[in-house]
Amino acid sequence: MSNATGIKLNPWNTLSLRFWTRRLRRWYHNRAEEHYLICAAVENARMREAEENEAYYQKRAAMARAALNFD
Repeated sequence: MSNATGIKLNPWNTLSLRFWTRRLRRWYHNRAEEHYLICAAVENARMREAEENEAYYQKRAAMARAALNFD
């Protein structure tokens, strides 16, 4: 009777398992990298928008001060 607790894998099965785990790991890493790049692009766009808003309000404040000074 064979050992029921142990699973014997021949070299072809282990090669196949390694292939699939490697492939799954590569897919996961590519997906994570893609997600990181998307988040970085979104964060960059938010930062650019915040800088534009800050410049807009600084310009309005400067124009308001200038209007007060020249009236």
